[in-house]
Amino acid sequence: MANLTKNKQSESTLSQMVQDAFPERKLEYLKELTEGYFNIAYEVSFQDGTKSILKIAPHPSVTLMAHEQNIMDAEVRCMQLVAHKTTVPLPKVEYYDPSCKLCSAPFFFMEKLTGKSLASQRPNVTPQELSDIFFTVGSLTKEINGVENAFFGYPSQKKYQGEVWHDVFSNMLKAVIEDAAKENIDLSVPSQELLENLEKDRALFLDVVTPRLVHWDLWDGNVFVDDGKVTGLIDWERCLWGDPLMEVGFRSYSQSPDFLRGYGVKQLTEREKRRILWYDLYLLMIVAQEHVYRQYATAEFYDWATKLMGEKYAELKKSDL
Repeated sequence: MANLTKNKQSESTLSQMVQDAFPERKLEYLKELTEGYFNIAYEVSFQDGTKSILKIAPHPSVTLMAHEQNIMDAEVRCMQLVAHKTTVPLPKVEYYDPSCKLCSAPFFFMEKLTGKSLASQRPNVTPQELSDIFFTVGSLTKEINGVENAFFGYPSQKKYQGEVWHDVFSNMLKAVIEDAAKENIDLSVPSQELLENLEKDRALFLDVVTPRLVHWDLWDGNVFVDDGKVTGLIDWERCLWGDPLMEVGFRSYSQSPDFLRGYGVKQLTEREKRRILWYDLYLLMIVAQEHVYRQYATAEFYDWATKLMGEKYAELKKSDL
């Protein structure tokens, strides 16, 4: 999808990036990959038959939402950490240049996975294969969440880090509200009332005592499959240290029993279900703003997110513990 955050580069700049990263290889061709929504990405093919994926961060002049600041650094660091600490299949980081000398933005190259995204392969996947894929994603998500840390929050943003999860999450939610206010985006829920209810639910968040790595973006577009099997997980840029219930597989409006089975969850408690509603709202508030910050051609994501947000907030207000 074309949008403002995709930092397109000239052919000569791209060639120089490739030369810096792979001086021993000869470039055959590059092609832009259009499936993603945030960073621009290119498939790089070499004359020796090998391939790599290049990702470039947005231009520094582009206004980003608070949670998107410095996320390429977070992505590279989290990918390297997961590769070191787990058996989760993901692309190997091949080269990272945060200097901003070539294009005023960081970029990195990573290994090209076999297969294609589940989002693009859905029509070709059998019901049994889909069940197996979600089971696998559940088990891999559990392994990711097994990586622990000393603080909660965004890996590359100290202002959103801390030792108490409720306080960190509250600051993250306030930042989303502030982002909306800056662009006069109507989030369809009363912000002050939302924050007051979050404070009332402080005890729920005190259940979360260990900061765990959360991918937070494992939707179908970021799960690669080949012949009905998962070959790897991509787009680690939105990783954070938090509550595993933030993972996409736990969203109340799209939970898969196969994901939960793979994760090892037999039944969610009422306290967990309520925290899930909070994480639903947090994600939907972000989705409702992306069409403005990225200048999408339509507001269809806004319409979808705000409608569902209203439903989830009403559900949260009804389910007081």
